[in-house]
Amino acid sequence: MLGWTTLWIWTLWACGQSGPATPESCRAMAAGAARDECWATVAPELFRADPVAAEALVREQVQDPTVLDFIWLTVTREVYPETPLYCEKIADEAMKTRCRTVVSRPHLHRSLKEGADGPGPQGAPPGAPPMPPG
Repeated sequence: MLGWTTLWIWTLWACGQSGPATPESCRAMAAGAARDECWATVAPELFRADPVAAEALVREQVQDPTVLDFIWLTVTREVYPETPLYCEKIADEAMKTRCRTVVSRPHLHRSLKEGADGPGPQGAPPGAPPMPPG
């Protein structure tokens, strides 16, 4: 089983190999780890557009439970840090705890959302993914 940090690094590398990931590019991939990780990359944007459809799509397309947990954490961190809704869907207890920590720190919510779309947290390069809370 991959740790979430390894998963994030692998996702960034895999997406950089063929350009930006899109739902269409994810669908075109053969089933397996790379496809699941592609969905992890596009999930936040899908959830911003239509969370109900995005959840159904992610559940249908992603086969690896660790990747699915990573998606719930990422969506909480980048899209909905105010609610534990997606934290409760996480099976891995350590990741669920990390997710609940994000929700419990409302003073960080704005910077987490900005970090996903713009400059990263202080000390991170612009466009960097938000640093994990902790």
